[in-house]
Amino acid sequence: MTENQNKHAIVFGCTGINGWALVNQLLCGYPAIGAFGKVTAISNRPFNLDDTKWPYEDGKNGLQVISGIDLLVEDIVSLQAILSERVPSVETVSHIYFAAYRESQDDPEECRMNKQMLDVSVQTIEKLSSCLQFVTLITGTKAYGVLLGDKFPFRGQAPLKESFPRIPDEFAKDLFYYHQKNHLKELSKGKSWSWCEIRPDIIIGVAPFGNANCIAQSTGIFLSFYREIEGPGARVPFIGSEAGWTLLSTDSNQDIIAQLCIFASLQPKDKVHGQTFNIGDNSVPLSWSTRWPLLAAYFGLEGTGPSKDSVTPAQYIDRHWTEFQTLCRERGLREDVIYRSIRNTGSKGKTTVMDFDRHLDLGRARALGFNKELSTEDSWYMAFDRLRNAKLLF
Repeated sequence: MTENQNKHAIVFGCTGINGWALVNQLLCGYPAIGAFGKVTAISNRPFNLDDTKWPYEDGKNGLQVISGIDLLVEDIVSLQAILSERVPSVETVSHIYFAAYRESQDDPEECRMNKQMLDVSVQTIEKLSSCLQFVTLITGTKAYGVLLGDKFPFRGQAPLKESFPRIPDEFAKDLFYYHQKNHLKELSKGKSWSWCEIRPDIIIGVAPFGNANCIAQSTGIFLSFYREIEGPGARVPFIGSEAGWTLLSTDSNQDIIAQLCIFASLQPKDKVHGQTFNIGDNSVPLSWSTRWPLLAAYFGLEGTGPSKDSVTPAQYIDRHWTEFQTLCRERGLREDVIYRSIRNTGSKGKTTVMDFDRHLDLGRARALGFNKELSTEDSWYMAFDRLRNAKLLF
């Protein structure tokens, strides 16, 4: 076997927006065909493999799917037994990509759960495989405090840089990203494997089974349904606030995120170990006043600024509930996933109502040698195309 064929990636949380993209990129041969000989996808949620739209071939490109694994229920001993039994060649796992997440409205409980899932995953693979080389943790701009509203600590200091200090302790103690990073630092001490953190902002992509923070999914569903009700060429007001219309942020396409995760995990240890890397589609920041008309145009609509007539996606579908159900049935759409998507936390517009610039500095990823960029149209339109393919748009 070649060195590349010996590489074995395991993706925890493979049905989420980042986990799905990681498996997809690995199977598509990023960064090169044959870079990984095996890809193991781990999920708590049972699912139909065909619904993932991954480019898999039975027995030909090394994909192994293991569902029904609850990382909160399994301890290290039990997970070790399960993976030993169900994952051929588990002893060759070289790269962990951790994209699993469990939400809770209780912050300390959310910290406990997500730290525990990471701990069980990493320590289990450590015990099963002497080949472990790298662990990649995907976080987000909560680490900069973007959800703190008027307490956002870096107001007026954008672009946000990885060198910024942690947010104040009163908030940091309840942020699970910090707990996970601290734990990885402890677990990696004296070990041969290394790790890094990948930090995106607004994730543009698709989770085929629904996702709590899939803004492209909720936005695409809303705009496609709006066109069905109001007709082609209709004016659709921005669903966020006046402040949110002009302020700057950074889109992070799920493919770009996945590619940096893989790229960074293959770099020399001294360049990446313990480092954080911001990631976005483009180094040029973007406002919704630029973004919204482009998104509306994909659906043949005219995107306009916020107005008194602006409604959230959930409000609009509630007003047209009968038409919504009828169109789903007539077109064979996945009504349950569409309904969950439009009601999730991502559709509540948090990213469109913030009143501060929060775009990212991408200099560290560029210095590492990762220079891939996507235009706004390419990023969002690819996500919308995937939604159509998954029967999640009207």
